[in-house]
Amino acid sequence: MKKAVFFLLLISTIGVNAQTAKTTTNAKSVKHEQKVDSFLSKIDTLLMINNQLLEHLDINSSLKGRYKLYQTDNIYTFLQLDTRTGMIEQVQWSLDSDNEGSVTINSDDLTYGYGYGSGSFELYPTKNMYQFILIDKTSGKKWHVQWGMESSKRWIRRI
Repeated sequence: MKKAVFFLLLISTIGVNAQTAKTTTNAKSVKHEQKVDSFLSKIDTLLMINNQLLEHLDINSSLKGRYKLYQTDNIYTFLQLDTRTGMIEQVQWSLDSDNEGSVTINSDDLTYGYGYGSGSFELYPTKNMYQFILIDKTSGKKWHVQWGMESSKRWIRRI
């Protein structure tokens, strides 16, 4: 009988110690998880701030130099190129304000939504005063562009 009581006391003591150790381990685990969560939250906040700064930088750099004017051999006509999208307008200026304005030669975004920022497109004149070559400097794609006073004379086509 003494052995049975001793055995029961021994088992209950081990059980209490095991529960205390388990509780201590759980408390340490919870504290560790809280520290990890706090650390991950700080990293997430830093990444969010970093992404906002990068987006702001991208917007600032992509807007600078986005539009470029190209002279033609006609002293009253320029071509305005959106160097980010490849869109082109024919710009007419005059001392008579009734004769000023612009018309669109190309209203399509030639990047198809995959723009690489300002400076991607460039116009090059040819020996024909009405025709230019447009190149996407990131992909190497080329277009033949013609400007003119009549709408039927203004066009763009892929080379």
